[in-house]
Amino acid sequence: MKIKGVKRICFYVLSAAFWVLLWHIASVIIDKELFLPAPARVCEALFTELIYQEGFRASIVVSLVHIGEGFLLGTLFGILLAVLSHCVEAVKILLWFPMKVIKSVPVASFVILSLLWMRSEKLSVFIPFLMVLPILYINTLTGLEKTDEKLLDMAALFKLSFPKKALHIYIPQILPHILSACSLAMGMAWKSGIAAEIIGLASNSIGNQLYQAKLYLMTPELFAWTIVIVVLSMICEHFIQGLALLFANFTDSTDSNRKKRENDETD
Repeated sequence: MKIKGVKRICFYVLSAAFWVLLWHIASVIIDKELFLPAPARVCEALFTELIYQEGFRASIVVSLVHIGEGFLLGTLFGILLAVLSHCVEAVKILLWFPMKVIKSVPVASFVILSLLWMRSEKLSVFIPFLMVLPILYINTLTGLEKTDEKLLDMAALFKLSFPKKALHIYIPQILPHILSACSLAMGMAWKSGIAAEIIGLASNSIGNQLYQAKLYLMTPELFAWTIVIVVLSMICEHFIQGLALLFANFTDSTDSNRKKRENDETD
């Protein structure tokens, strides 16, 4: 049975409250702020200390721009390469090996290797790009390969142009796959981007702030920055999903308007 509307939101809030309560109980049992600070202490560090620090907003903006850029580039190239692989079998075979390698190699290995080739400030763009690329490529290619052949045969029968086939057949087919991939890839982009900032010690970044908090054993601040990362990742994920849903609604409305015009012309 599906839960909808306000009840669904309430259940999510209760779920979050349960884990926060569990966190609080664990912090009371351990009773050492260095290892596990209480939720209240982390909130205090976030709202009374971090947000008033000079580099707080600058660090967020820098990480957001770099990771967002890497995500967008990975999404764009992943979709384009998937379309190309679907059209040309040789490209699909050629890209099989590098995509497997990118999926298999740990993020830390890519970060360390990349430090030999570029400045640390560029890592939080390049590493998310690498992590996002295979996710969007594989999901988009899967969606294209699952396109209903009967629909394509009908399109060929009525001699539909490629733009019309893309709008009314391919895009509705691959959009759920792209949406699912973007949801997964956004989390991967943030995790890999912050890891790149920590290892590369990128200045004016969230990763550098995390490293400094760990270096000076400021555990509440470490948890507070982690919460900031989670919130930013969730906001970006919902923003991307919202854009995809708007695009889906636009294509649906365009299709319905076209059918309405055709019916009016027939009448």
